[in-house]
Amino acid sequence: MTTLLNTLYSEKGELFIIGQGRRVLFAHCKPRISIYEKSTQIPVLGNSGCQKKSVRFIIALCKDTEFTCSVAEEAMKKAERYEMTADLLRNDGIAERFYFHNISLIEINPAGEWEFELAVTDEQVRKLSEMAGL
Repeated sequence: MTTLLNTLYSEKGELFIIGQGRRVLFAHCKPRISIYEKSTQIPVLGNSGCQKKSVRFIIALCKDTEFTCSVAEEAMKKAERYEMTADLLRNDGIAERFYFHNISLIEINPAGEWEFELAVTDEQVRKLSEMAGL
């Protein structure tokens, strides 16, 4: 079972394309980070089993994304990977800049939202969970 735990909103973000030895600004955006928990029941012989829980971070670029290139499809063909920066507001009112490296494009849905899966570090998991109140 997958459960949405919380969503964090950023007021400022930048999406970069990495390809052919270059890092190019691809879009200015206001990303939204959704934190999901996935629970899987693992059967154990002679017992009722146990649950394995994992946390997944998905970042979405909303409709107000401003692309820096005229033809996004052409730029995407040259992309080897994506990176993103996002300024998130901490509980003490200070914006903290997060750098997400090697994010994976999951889908571009019909509503125009781009979804990426984040490969977060342990430190980022701790900070994002704290900001989300988890």
